[in-house]
Amino acid sequence: MLQYKKYYMPKSKEELFRLMEQNAHSFDIISGGTDLFAEERTPFNGQDSAIDISSIEDFSIIESKCGFITIGANTRIQQFLEEPVLIDTVPVLRHAASYFADQQIREIATVGGNLANASPCADLIPPLLAMDATVHTIRKNGNDICTSDVPLSDFIKGVGKTSLSEGEVIQSVTCPILKDYGCAFKKVGLRRSLCISTVNSAFLVKADETNQYFKDVRIVFGGIGPAPVRLNEIEDNLKGNRISKDIILKMAECIPGDIVKSRSRREYRKTVIRNFLLAGLYESLAEINIVPC
Repeated sequence: MLQYKKYYMPKSKEELFRLMEQNAHSFDIISGGTDLFAEERTPFNGQDSAIDISSIEDFSIIESKCGFITIGANTRIQQFLEEPVLIDTVPVLRHAASYFADQQIREIATVGGNLANASPCADLIPPLLAMDATVHTIRKNGNDICTSDVPLSDFIKGVGKTSLSEGEVIQSVTCPILKDYGCAFKKVGLRRSLCISTVNSAFLVKADETNQYFKDVRIVFGGIGPAPVRLNEIEDNLKGNRISKDIILKMAECIPGDIVKSRSRREYRKTVIRNFLLAGLYESLAEINIVPC
């Protein structure tokens, strides 16, 4: 069980950076800590200190403004199933949250932790990538606290790797509010939940005014390589096409043969991708009351 010699709970960003400086390079930033506390370590064999940011209000913001939703790093996964503003503005994250572990873990696990951990099969990253999310970070620069905005597609660098530099902390993530979209989230693992995804995926679909043609399509798969992958070519091929069973089936046959970069269970993952593509598009269309002919 992970243990620390010292535990701090700052109430402000200024106090956070002061504690980070005082504890040099021997600390973990935690909020929920579900990933860190799952690690088996010899007592005090890791970082000396834990700095818990869960009481910093600026990291807990949930704000809908000017067509965008800002979600603080401290936002718990369970909130996507309960907070009306999140249910209304980012429904695809509600779908993802319903597959996320169990309620006990969802009550603790956070958005910031899921992003910072940068697992190839993290359940929140595909939906956020599909929404063109932007990650907002803060860092100390002399006496000032500076902010940076990084597209999530540039933030995730690989397995457990992000663009965060030393002393930089995730504060929030912002997504455009996508109206009139149908959405779906698909996941497979050893169980429906309480397991690490073998493959997961997020879908966003918008039809034109006649409900006969694809106006916008966004498809992201996780668990098939070092980082989640957006199927840009298939998205582009669907846009402007008539919504039909034939075009959906055709796209399922056009998935690149080298899309799976994982070293294990490649053929299985390819089969899952094809089946998820079909199911995800049909489910997304069903949410906006469209049945392909």
